[in-house]
Amino acid sequence: MDLAKLDLDVLKAMVKELNGATYDVDGTATLFLSKKIKTIAVTKEGLATAFDTAIQGIVEAELAVNLPEEIIDYYNENFVDEEGAEAAEKKEKAAAPAKEKAAAPAKEKKTPTPKAEKPAKEKKVKAAVELSRFGHKIGSQAAALDDLLAPGKPISLEELSKKSGRSALGVKSHIKHLQDSRKLVIEVKDGMYTLKPAPKA
Repeated sequence: MDLAKLDLDVLKAMVKELNGATYDVDGTATLFLSKKIKTIAVTKEGLATAFDTAIQGIVEAELAVNLPEEIIDYYNENFVDEEGAEAAEKKEKAAAPAKEKAAAPAKEKKTPTPKAEKPAKEKKVKAAVELSRFGHKIGSQAAALDDLLAPGKPISLEELSKKSGRSALGVKSHIKHLQDSRKLVIEVKDGMYTLKPAPKA
């Protein structure tokens, strides 16, 4: 996680979305978080850590597949260093036999503790799927927003929200994500959103 690259407003929007996010348990909408993350009077670092910890807890409970697509995308892009996670996992596996030979039997029992991180489970969240033109899972609300913006015609926030099924806040944070991560030029004028062609180099 690169704290400097995190936009506090987008992080807050994602935390608020996570606070209200639910999944289905026998036909009942259940909140992912039993205790909401505080967004007022919190430092960016504190908020990022709380968000990261909350997502890790959801991953541990094997509920990550039920998370809204936007939260998954945001988390994977800003909190998961895939190469680093894979390298750490390989290092752990390589180091484990060496530790067992060198360590006393009492220390051997402690070797399972690094498994609490479970970086391998993160791959469940980021499965190989068909992606939209801007890199979001086909059939997701994010991909629907991509398709609505792609023609480059002005479209209102209300229409984007209605046609994609995502909240106004979700639409705004997705647009911010497209501007920051995908480097798209999206003009906002008189409440209308217009995707502009990429400037020629």
